[in-house]
Amino acid sequence: MHKTFFIKHNNFTKFLEDFSARYLIYIPAGETEYCWQQYAGAFSFNTYRPVTSLRQFFSPSRESTQTYFSYNSKTKKPLCIVGAKSCDLTSLIIHDFVFLEGAIDTHYQTMRENNFIISGDCTGYKNVCFCLALGINPYPEKYFDFNLSPVSNGYIVTIGSPKGEQAIQENKTFFENIHDNHTAEQHKKREDIVQNLTAYIRSLQLTDKNALYDLVKNGYEHPVWSKEALRCVECGACIMNCPTCHCFLLYDTTESAAYLRAKTWDGCQYKNFSRVAGGANPLKLRQQRLRNRYVKKFEFFPDNIKTYACTGCGRCVESCPAKIDIREVFKLLAAKTTA
Repeated sequence: MHKTFFIKHNNFTKFLEDFSARYLIYIPAGETEYCWQQYAGAFSFNTYRPVTSLRQFFSPSRESTQTYFSYNSKTKKPLCIVGAKSCDLTSLIIHDFVFLEGAIDTHYQTMRENNFIISGDCTGYKNVCFCLALGINPYPEKYFDFNLSPVSNGYIVTIGSPKGEQAIQENKTFFENIHDNHTAEQHKKREDIVQNLTAYIRSLQLTDKNALYDLVKNGYEHPVWSKEALRCVECGACIMNCPTCHCFLLYDTTESAAYLRAKTWDGCQYKNFSRVAGGANPLKLRQQRLRNRYVKKFEFFPDNIKTYACTGCGRCVESCPAKIDIREVFKLLAAKTTA
């Protein structure tokens, strides 16, 4: 059972002010579209997930993995990310498997150990959201240091880690014991968002999550891949905005008189992603690359860690200029397969 406290709105702002001495704080800013911004003294709660995911904080789009000859390193503050939502926290399962199992990525490991996550319940949703359809609740249950549930005049704070408990103990003047009315309000808001999102998802008539694995595994030669690939412009927005995508490219370069080995995001939707030194390319065709994304998320990861590499955040749907919708692709797979 998680420990819980209550914090008033103004005290949470004071807490962030004090916390900024130790952490570089990022918050979601905006009204209808939330974008991560460095904390500058004001905070407002985000009702749903930001435009971009947590991926950029734990595995940056470009980072140096090794330096040679001359390089002046600077010690940076660890990050505190405020306002992370359940879909993004769930994506950490995938990244932890990729970067911490077997060969450990020490850069990622350091970011996971040092960074601080303050998550928050969703109190609304976007029309691309479908987390519940994949069994992910719209309020965090784990993978946070502490979580905020908005209630009257403040937040219920739920501790999720020893690091979170320590932070509260070190700043305990800002926190109070919760009252029954706080807990009742939290439960009511959570019930409301689940009911509303469930009704919305039901209206979309989405494919049952238990069928997704078989649809992908048995639909390898399905015509849906070539049909949808005709619309794809290979911009890579889906893979760059996906919270669980994790593929990268290593390359050598120079910067400020130093030689660097750098890591940058890459992905299977790019033509040369799977090309090998001899020139062969097992994903030469666009339809093969499109299919590979689904195979990795809905067959490879269930086979290896018993979970889909999709959290229902809907960012791929939102960012695709060709309007390729992962939810509709599964409907086409299901309809044609059962025909």
